[in-house]
Amino acid sequence: MPKVIPKVMSKTIPIAFILLVFLNMLGCANSDVHTATYQPDDELVVLAHGLGRSDWAMWRFAQRLENANYKVCRLDYATIGESVDTVLTQTTAQIDSCILHAPKVHFVGHSLGGLVIRAYLQQNIHKFSNASLGEVVLIGTPNHGSELTDHLNDSWLMAIGGGISRALVTGSNGLGNQLEELDINLGIIAGTKPSNLTSEYFIGPNDGLVSVESTKLKSMSDFIAIEVGHSQMRYNLEVAEQTIYFLQRGAFK
Repeated sequence: MPKVIPKVMSKTIPIAFILLVFLNMLGCANSDVHTATYQPDDELVVLAHGLGRSDWAMWRFAQRLENANYKVCRLDYATIGESVDTVLTQTTAQIDSCILHAPKVHFVGHSLGGLVIRAYLQQNIHKFSNASLGEVVLIGTPNHGSELTDHLNDSWLMAIGGGISRALVTGSNGLGNQLEELDINLGIIAGTKPSNLTSEYFIGPNDGLVSVESTKLKSMSDFIAIEVGHSQMRYNLEVAEQTIYFLQRGAFK
């Protein structure tokens, strides 16, 4: 006789799986950021990863940037179980170390990494001159939060995720909505490939975790949507090529 799964359990299984997808595996920081030596014409890209990841998640992206003759500093910070203040303190120290003596600095952030970059620039824009601050590209960043986080915010796994995970909600309590919009050359890339596991939580186009509309900012200089899912954005060739094009020209193809 086949085993019948109780109705409550049948709902719990996909919800738990979605939570695991949302946290993108429990990655952690595992390497140090070191101050580099720069030549006068060097251009540095500070590369920030997303929630539940480490610098290793951005290795392919970093390789493509290096092939385009950029110096790359991959941030490596813990997120799971961490507060917003802890994450921003970690990343501020690392960015300060990265940019020391760099002639020109660009910023590229995937997902939460984009909010890290916005938070840093809001507090430290005075450290840059017009010549030293280059372009900023945010990739799949929940600038206005994620509807999926809203749905899962009271779950036990989000409690494990900590304050930084819960700060990805929409509305006034969300980290992205608490940050100022800055007068910088900002390019935004959104993904449009949804996930069957999360599509019911979104109304419009989304990448499975973040809606296209949530990525947009009024101050953005350019915007492009690419058919790719949230997690795959950091490996996608078109995303990397468009990012490099923006760093070079201040606009997307």
